[in-house]
Amino acid sequence: MIVKGFRSVLRGMHWIAAFLYLTATAAAFVNVITRYFFRFVIFGSEEFCSFLVIIMAYLMFPIIEAEDRHLRIDIFENAVKNHTIKEIVRVFRGIVTAGVCGTIAFYGLRTASVARRFGAASTSLQIPMYILFGITTASFVFMVLGWICSLFFNKRRPL
Repeated sequence: MIVKGFRSVLRGMHWIAAFLYLTATAAAFVNVITRYFFRFVIFGSEEFCSFLVIIMAYLMFPIIEAEDRHLRIDIFENAVKNHTIKEIVRVFRGIVTAGVCGTIAFYGLRTASVARRFGAASTSLQIPMYILFGITTASFVFMVLGWICSLFFNKRRPL
């Protein structure tokens, strides 16, 4: 049940990321058309597209991690034929990854709170930076939850 709920959350994040990708593409296309054909520049369009792509990437990181589709070097996994040793390596990788992502999430939360306290905002659109830092932090939290679900609740790989 926990794994099923986590999969539903990841599926929702996938659809949100797809929508952000389409929105960023449309905004860039409209900006190019208005700039080159009508000599009109849409203020903040590049920054808006950059934010959308960054948010989309951070939404996709937990999905890629949970589906075990990220880049890694498989030399050790290909060299070892023993399934038990491969499972031990997978568990070790999961613990290390969850620890690193948890640490990054902790410091990301601290960074987001400092950015909010000081009122840091983006250059042209004045988007509060704590929103971007918060999405980054949430992404790493979801990666930790994905590994916890994979290690304790889901015996098969990937999630």
